[in-house]
Amino acid sequence: MLTIISWVNRGLAQIEKWTLVALSASLGLLLIVQVVLRYLFDSPLFWAEEVAVQILVAMSFLGVSYLIYRQQLVAIDFIYLMLAKPLRRLASCLFQLVALASLVLFAWLTYQWVSDPLVQSELSPTTQLPRWYNYSVLLIALMAMSFHQLVNWFESLRNLVLGEGV
Repeated sequence: MLTIISWVNRGLAQIEKWTLVALSASLGLLLIVQVVLRYLFDSPLFWAEEVAVQILVAMSFLGVSYLIYRQQLVAIDFIYLMLAKPLRRLASCLFQLVALASLVLFAWLTYQWVSDPLVQSELSPTTQLPRWYNYSVLLIALMAMSFHQLVNWFESLRNLVLGEGV
């Protein structure tokens, strides 16, 4: 069962990685086109800044999700590292569980927010697209973060039971 979950976790991470690559390329291309049109032709794209910000926000949230998968988030762990290995395994398991609970709560609250009729009726000022499209990126990223964190918690729980790792 854990191997299937790990396989899905790796697949989701690959999707995130290639989405981040595509978003980075599209952001770079959009900004280059905007500069060329603005300074060479004196005819900027009026929507470029808004779309660039939306792409950057999407990259940020998906990037955090990918970092959770890679377990490369910044952490202050000097006290944690001073613990004996059995206590460190237990603390790791508890930290993973608290992080999972927090992410699930944030995802639930974001779902409630995005599905609110007032939020769904809101339009972006420049492109006039519904803003809930942009907000749903946060929900998707939080769901992906929650899944990655669930897998991390399963692994730390396995390490705790088997006395491995950390």
